[in-house]
Amino acid sequence: MRRLARLHDEIGGAYFWLALAVVGWLVRSVPLALVGTLGALSAAALYFWARLSLTGVSYRRRLERSRAMCDERITLEIEIVNDKLLPLSWLHIEDEVPSLLSFEGGTVLSNTGFVDTLVHLVPMLPYQRIRSRLTIVATHRGEFIFGPAKLSSGDPVGLRQRSALAEDLARLLVYPKVFPLAPAEIMSKALLGDLRSRREILHDPSRTAGVREYRVGDPLRFVDWRATARSTAILVREFEPSVTPRVAVFLDCSDPTLGLASVDSPGLEFAISIAASVVSDLCARKVAVGLFSSGTVAASPIAVPLSTSPAALPAMLEALARARPAGGGRFAQVLSVVGDTLQRQTSVVAIGVNYSESAIAAIGELRRRNSVIGIWVATEGATPPPAELFDVLLQARFASDWQQRQVLELSR
Repeated sequence: MRRLARLHDEIGGAYFWLALAVVGWLVRSVPLALVGTLGALSAAALYFWARLSLTGVSYRRRLERSRAMCDERITLEIEIVNDKLLPLSWLHIEDEVPSLLSFEGGTVLSNTGFVDTLVHLVPMLPYQRIRSRLTIVATHRGEFIFGPAKLSSGDPVGLRQRSALAEDLARLLVYPKVFPLAPAEIMSKALLGDLRSRREILHDPSRTAGVREYRVGDPLRFVDWRATARSTAILVREFEPSVTPRVAVFLDCSDPTLGLASVDSPGLEFAISIAASVVSDLCARKVAVGLFSSGTVAASPIAVPLSTSPAALPAMLEALARARPAGGGRFAQVLSVVGDTLQRQTSVVAIGVNYSESAIAAIGELRRRNSVIGIWVATEGATPPPAELFDVLLQARFASDWQQRQVLELSR
């Protein structure tokens, strides 16, 4: 019934012209009859023009790729097709796009919330195909959805119009910003370096790497007597490690000031980028790395097992790109549960903005079995964790322009 009522309203204008034409013919007034007839024909033509305006019209978008690094530029290709004989005097398209990304080369209207509108207004000839390209600047991490798009067109004078929804979607996953670490060897030094770690690295006596001077505690069976006879000091053989260094990175994704409000907390976003930078640096050094966090992806905790596989880094970056904050007490639970499963030769890197009392207690318990390196994100008003809680405590100072930095400075 509603469709019949709408149809009656749409062709209602034609009734007047038909009545006028009938009256003209009845009174034998040729001008009046012609005006009525032409009016009725025009109203019918406009009605069917509007009715068929979106037939054969398609709108497609194609992203250059589905994944991108932060600050990377991605090409978005738009294709509009009018696959019919009827031309369109106007075609208006409103495509929903993420507001957290920047667009170059198109008309984007800002809306409230996280969705903006990409607008196209074009006329189209019969069987015409229009292609255009825009540039997307990935200025924010996350998984972004493009679409759906609303298509509108109608008769040339704008009396009637039709609308349709192009429901196909495009997705873009933007990884967190990855910084080079400064100093470049900071993580290697923290894990293996000048402060003597309680983590033991097993050695393979069949793989000699060289000799060095004897140090207190070196086994006498490792003394190279031939090299010592030619030297003024006692020399011992050095061996290559028989196991790959293992590092478990823990990220606190809770935000006590905002609770579950948003992942857009600048301090938390900075911490996520720090975690991405640390795992990228360790993977580049062929270290077995795993990522564990109180944050969630699709309501499941983030847990990427330790691995040296080439697929490990993309999996960790993807998890960090999709990470959502969780309750403040969950980080301590992650530290306790995952910590119980770690081998004794595994180093731990704990990254956080605010270390809760429960997290401090869990780290203290974890340090009984593993060496623990802490990275504190120094934000305004935040209190640093106790330095004695860690084997090494590093600091990353937050600033509002952190995304414009070229390197990530970690200081002790």
